[in-house]
Amino acid sequence: MKKMFSLIMLAGFALLAPSAFAGAPMKMASEAIEPAPDPKKKKAGEECKSSDECQRHHSCKKDGDKGVCTAPPRPKLPPGVVT
Repeated sequence: MKKMFSLIMLAGFALLAPSAFAGAPMKMASEAIEPAPDPKKKKAGEECKSSDECQRHHSCKKDGDKGVCTAPPRPKLPPGVVT
């Protein structure tokens, strides 16, 4: 009787464990890892003449009489989110 009970408990844990941990390693799209910066391209804040010189998704914007690589704005968080 005791063996039967422990066998049922073991089977129950084996069936429930994968579903309990299935979502743990997954990340949301907003938390996706960004690709590493290209060492050949300019970083945000450096002078540029065109957007091709800047990192991926960055753009060359005029700041006075010179162009500067600027990063895109961060996405806005919904109200009530604690960071």
